[in-house]
Amino acid sequence: MTFADWFNFKGRVKHDQVLVKTVDGQQDTKVVRGSFNWLAFLFTWFFALFSFRYRTPFFIIKALVPFLALMTVNMLVQALFTTNVQLAINILGAVWYGAMFNTWFRNQLLVNGYQVQKNAA
Repeated sequence: MTFADWFNFKGRVKHDQVLVKTVDGQQDTKVVRGSFNWLAFLFTWFFALFSFRYRTPFFIIKALVPFLALMTVNMLVQALFTTNVQLAINILGAVWYGAMFNTWFRNQLLVNGYQVQKNAA
């Protein structure tokens, strides 16, 4: 995940996607929701840490990096600005995390070898 991926709002997952990968002769299927992730909004990185649905290699680490950047920004804002500004930054950060969480998950699945399943029409 690059810094540009953190803010790629145009490349967000906008509709549900099914990603598949063959592991040991069996097809592993992951569903990525194309909506705002409310649990990621509320719990940020801890949602990735404790959720079995989002278990895939390296996703916990890659979800931690933007969380740590967000914590660093929050500490700087706390030192330099008023409580109201800090609260606004915290809310914007949580919205950002909830909006991008499913996209970051999809991108990690693609890196791990999953492929988007085409709809059979």
